[in-house]
Amino acid sequence: MVYKKNNSPNNQKLRKKLLEEQKQFCAYTEKYIEELDSDEVEHFNSTIKYNDNYINYYAVIREANLYKKDEIYKNATFFTSLFFQNKEQFEQRIKFQDNIYIETDKNDQESKDLIDFLGFNNQNLYKQRKRHLNRLKKNFEDANYSKNQYIEYFNEHNEDLSFITAIEKEFDIKLMELI
Repeated sequence: MVYKKNNSPNNQKLRKKLLEEQKQFCAYTEKYIEELDSDEVEHFNSTIKYNDNYINYYAVIREANLYKKDEIYKNATFFTSLFFQNKEQFEQRIKFQDNIYIETDKNDQESKDLIDFLGFNNQNLYKQRKRHLNRLKKNFEDANYSKNQYIEYFNEHNEDLSFITAIEKEFDIKLMELI
């Protein structure tokens, strides 16, 4: 599938396919995308827009796409290495800690650049992620949930899966393999 200029029906099919592959998560924010959210097909490397292919497309929330730093990173090495497309490589090089994403090796400029390029630690996103986690923690504590009940809850409430990496880390559970 290819994104086509001025071809909404084609691009909507592409968007739906991407959302299905991404399990309804925004590729940049990890927010769970619901029916009424404003999401779109994003050309990861905008310098090749309309001359690209499927490997350059992601479904993202429109707002997250607006704070992506295209101009600053137009020659970044992560566009060619694509290390982030390999889950194991991504997790070896970038970790989630204290509600932010950081490179595991302080000398890994490529990982640092990707984090900044995509705005993983954007102030508004950080605040939303923190509020979401705090709300879940309070609700689970009030309900006196066990770890198994956390998983049951998320199986029934996909809309609360936003920031799944943070949820997995905070509650020491694995959710991605369940969805």
